[in-house]
Amino acid sequence: MFWESVVNGIAVLLHWQTYPVAFMYMIISFLPFIPLMFAGDKADGFMAKGGCLVMLIQPLFQALAVFISVCTLFPVMLGGTEAAWSLPWILIISEPGRTLIILVIMLVLSIIGVLMPILGRANSFIMFIMGGTVLVFLTLTLHRIHPELGIRNIDIMPGWLTIIGIVIVSGISSWLGLLASATVVTLLFRNREDISQLIMMPMGSVFGFIPIFIYAAWIGLHIKGLN
Repeated sequence: MFWESVVNGIAVLLHWQTYPVAFMYMIISFLPFIPLMFAGDKADGFMAKGGCLVMLIQPLFQALAVFISVCTLFPVMLGGTEAAWSLPWILIISEPGRTLIILVIMLVLSIIGVLMPILGRANSFIMFIMGGTVLVFLTLTLHRIHPELGIRNIDIMPGWLTIIGIVIVSGISSWLGLLASATVVTLLFRNREDISQLIMMPMGSVFGFIPIFIYAAWIGLHIKGLN
């Protein structure tokens, strides 16, 4: 089941909807830095005065970006064909308290994850923790809405060997994907570095989501196994 989850998870990269979501993730994550981008010569002054504040709130924006992205791609990651573009906004508006709690849990778990030996150094592990928190929430919500699916009968928390496997495969896949993408983009836009960088930024975000894709596929296979 593990390798089937890997194949199904990486297959999410073939859906066109993955890429606008990745671009949206990138924009939301870096919202705190946008004022600095438009500050021009005053950027150093802004950074000196509010740099610490920006660095403190940026993780919250990243957690929000992960939450919105995972909610949007949740149906696609489970094997569907259409993203749920309105789902994250419905949850934020209708359940702001619960959404805030999830964001706080994501931040706390990511901090704990960074402190862990070896695994804490892997970006794929941190993305797995943050995105996995949202996936657990969405899976439990799905059970609440459709109890007939019997989701409560599956174990949605993978074992440590599965987690380590997801982190390793995701890290290697992300590196290979970025390497291949950078090679293709460089060949296509050999004399346009500005365009190359503009393309590679969302691509980096896409490959960063691979551990979340694999974990979602793992949950999806367990849900399908109930039928």
